[in-house]
Amino acid sequence: MPVRLRGASQGAAVLSTACAYVGPRSRYANPFKVGDRAPSLIGPPMDAAEAVDLFAATLRGPVGRCYAARYARALRGLDLMCTCPLDVPCHADVLLRLANDFGDGNTIRTRYALEGPR
Repeated sequence: MPVRLRGASQGAAVLSTACAYVGPRSRYANPFKVGDRAPSLIGPPMDAAEAVDLFAATLRGPVGRCYAARYARALRGLDLMCTCPLDVPCHADVLLRLANDFGDGNTIRTRYALEGPR
């Protein structure tokens, strides 16, 4: 079963073709950053879990589902590398589940197990 690794984009290239870099400045990067205020400008800054949940929720939306299906196909069976520490929530965990869970491929889980409209 594929796993999440910590490292930079150069590390993924060195490891093999069985590893994809999904961190900052990659096409799979989480656009929601720790410390950003979201979903509103007056809310408190997001922590890592909130940024990951917002990423997962976005992939459940009408436009996000197209990206989710594309990401699932491209990342299936690969180890995923990001710069996040391994002991904190990371969007790579969402991508791992998306690409490697068996099922219809349209279920994207968050820490609250929210399931958006299909």
